[in-house]
Amino acid sequence: MVWDIGLIQIFNSPQLRQWRYRLLLSYLIVTGFVLAAFAIMVYTIVARDRHNQLDLHVRQLAMVAAVSLETVQHEYKELFTEAEYAEYITRQGLKPNASLSLAELMGKYQQDSLIAPNANQVRIANPLTPENQGVEWFDQHKRLLVREGSIFPDTPLPESNLDTGDWYRWQDLRIFVMPVILMGDPQKSVLGYVRAGESTLPLAAELQQLREQLMLGVVLVSGLVTLGGIWLTSQSLSPVLANLEQLKQFTANASHELRNPLTAIRASVAVLQSHPERINAMDWDKLQAIASASGQMSQLVDDLLLLTRLDRHALDARLWRSLPLDELLEDLGFIYGDRAAAADLTLTLDLQAEAIIQGDAAQLQRLFTNLLSNALQYTPPGGQITLTMKIQENQAWVNIQDTGIGIAPEHIPHIFDRFWRADPARHYDPGGTGLGLAIAQSIAHHHHGSISLTSQLDIGSCFQVKLPLDRK
Repeated sequence: MVWDIGLIQIFNSPQLRQWRYRLLLSYLIVTGFVLAAFAIMVYTIVARDRHNQLDLHVRQLAMVAAVSLETVQHEYKELFTEAEYAEYITRQGLKPNASLSLAELMGKYQQDSLIAPNANQVRIANPLTPENQGVEWFDQHKRLLVREGSIFPDTPLPESNLDTGDWYRWQDLRIFVMPVILMGDPQKSVLGYVRAGESTLPLAAELQQLREQLMLGVVLVSGLVTLGGIWLTSQSLSPVLANLEQLKQFTANASHELRNPLTAIRASVAVLQSHPERINAMDWDKLQAIASASGQMSQLVDDLLLLTRLDRHALDARLWRSLPLDELLEDLGFIYGDRAAAADLTLTLDLQAEAIIQGDAAQLQRLFTNLLSNALQYTPPGGQITLTMKIQENQAWVNIQDTGIGIAPEHIPHIFDRFWRADPARHYDPGGTGLGLAIAQSIAHHHHGSISLTSQLDIGSCFQVKLPLDRK
C-alpha cells in the first residue's frame, strides 16, 4: 500500500509529469507524421492511378473514334453536296457551318431525296460516349465534321499536333487530340483528326471523398494512438519509476540511518572541544576539520531526507493554515539583515501589499531562507540584495534580487538540479551541498506555486517565486 502511494506521488510530481507529457508528445508527433505520410502516399498513388485510368479511357475513346474517321469523311462527301447540305441545314433548323452528330448523319440516309443505293450497307462505328464524354471528328483542314457526346471544348484544334497526339485541359475537361495517319502512305499524310474529351468532375469528387475518408481515418487512428500512447507511456515509465522509488527509499533509509552515527560523532567532537586541555595542540586542527566535515554531512543528510519526504509524500494540506506572507518575509528580513551587514552587504525590503496565503509556515520559511542564503553566499562584499513582494494575477510575486556573480545562460536550466553547482559558484560556497535550490523548488511546487530565475554574469541574479493567494 505504501509502495503504491509512493508511485502515485511520483507520477503526480511536476517533473515526472513533464517527462511523461514530453514522452507522450514525442510519441504522438512521430505517429502523426507517420500517419500523415501514409495518408499522403495512399492519396498520391490512388490519384495518380485514377488520372492514368482517365487518360487511358480518353485515349481508347479517341482510338476507337479514329477507326470511323475515313468512313465519316467518305460518307460526308458522298452524301452532301453544297446544295444538299444547305437544304438539310435549313430543314433541320441548324446554324450554318454547324456540325452533325452521328445520329443526324445516319438520319440523312432516311431522307427520301438523299437516300443512296447502298445506304443499307453503310456501317459507321459509334463509340460509347457517356454523359461526361465527347468525341469530335475533323478533316485534314481541321474542319469539324461530326461530334458525338454531351460535352465539348469551345476551342479550335491546336496549331501543331504530334504524331502520337496532344494532351491539354479545357475547364474541367481532359482532352486528347489524335491525328489519323493514312495507312500505307510512306509520307504519313494526315487523313484528319479526332478529339476526345472526358470531364474530370467525377474524378475530382471521387478524390475529394477519398481525402475526407483518409482525414477521418487519420483522426480516428490518432485518437486510438493517443489512448495507446498514454498506456504505453505509463508502461514505459513504470520500471523507471519503480527503480526511482527504490532509489528514493534507499536515500531515505540511508539518510535516516546516517543521522545517528553522525550525531554521535558530533557529540563526541563537541565533548572533546569542551576540554581542550585533554587534546594535543597538534591535533586541534584535525579535530576542527572533523567537526566541520561532520556538520556538513549532517546538513547534507537532513537535506536529502527532506527532499525524499517531499518527493514521496505531498505536504499535508490539512495542516496548512492561512498566514500573512508579508509578515513572514519581514521577519526573515530582520534576521538576514544582520547577517548581510556582517558580510558588508545591504539587504532592502520592499513589501508593497499584504498577502494571505495557504501553506506550511515552516516549509515556506525554509523556501525563502534558502534563497536569501544563496544571495548572501554568492554576492561579493559591498553588494546589494533586494527583497520585494507585490500582488499580481491573484498571486503573490516575491523577488529576491542580488548584485552577485550571476549565472551563465547555459547554466540556468540546471540551476534547480540536485547537487549541481556552476564552477564559479564553488569559490564562494565551498561547503554547500547543492540541494538548497532543489528544496526551494520542491516546496514552491508543493504549494501550487512556481519559481524561476533570471541572471547575468557579473551583474546579478533574480529569483521570482509565485504563490497563489488564499481565496477564502
